Amino acid sequence: MAYRILSAAIVACLVAVPAIAADEIRPSGPAIALRVSGGTMLQSPRPLANVFIANPDIANVQVPDQGKKDVLFVFAKAPGKTTLYAIDTDGRVALSQTVEVTGPRTVRVMRGNTSYTWSETHEHAPNLADLPAGSTVTMPAGAVAPAN
Repeated sequence: MAYRILSAAIVACLVAVPAIAADEIRPSGPAIALRVSGGTMLQSPRPLANVFIANPDIANVQVPDQGKKDVLFVFAKAPGKTTLYAIDTDGRVALSQTVEVTGPRTVRVMRGNTSYTWSETHEHAPNLADLPAGSTVTMPAGAVAPAN
């Protein structure tokens, strides 16, 4: 009899543990979409106390040293995805968003053993009409061929 009571108590504790665990706060709203070396300013509904970025190699976040503490600046450093959280002065989550950083679009042209690469960071785009006959051009999905 004591074994059954002890077993029931253990099961009741195991069932109750998930109810005691903290709630997970996931990013909400649309993602913040930035290009490498781009940035954006965000305004919080409440004054901020702390700001966190999951991967500082992808994006950096700054809060002004002076003035109102309800704005922050997000700067894109490298292509990838990370998450931004901001906690207000009452300890509540004021912002929770995904930050998606894209790199420059590139075009790679191959002819036999020769390869030509063009990126938006280059000054001059290739003139596709001047490429050798039989060349193939590969571009990322959604990319637009450079205008000449």
